[in-house]
Amino acid sequence: MQLKGSFQITDWKESTEKSFDDGGKVTTATVCQDYSGDITGKSDITFQMVYEPDGNATFVGFEFIVGQITEKPCELTIKHDGKFEHGAAESQFTIIHSRTHDELVGIKGYFKSTEGGQANYTIR
Repeated sequence: MQLKGSFQITDWKESTEKSFDDGGKVTTATVCQDYSGDITGKSDITFQMVYEPDGNATFVGFEFIVGQITEKPCELTIKHDGKFEHGAAESQFTIIHSRTHDELVGIKGYFKSTEGGQANYTIR
């Protein structure tokens, strides 16, 4: 099964956990998103982010999606491993749990941000 679509960030709260003398920092971001495409619904994510002095970052996180896939209810838990460079974010991710779609557990996906807090996703 391949799933494609986009999501829009609707809320982003980020707090600094640790700052470094060189300008780097460690932060925690809590994010809400709206999904459209093959997955419709909403998600909540917690990212742990490590910023370099130049503003680029590496992040890991867990996302919890509640919505629908082809008009059937879905609940997915996704593990992210990504980066933020030159104003754009991208992540490789894996579906690690689903209460509704066991066949998707272990499936990998990818997102890359576009503009204005939007990103396109592909799961296959």
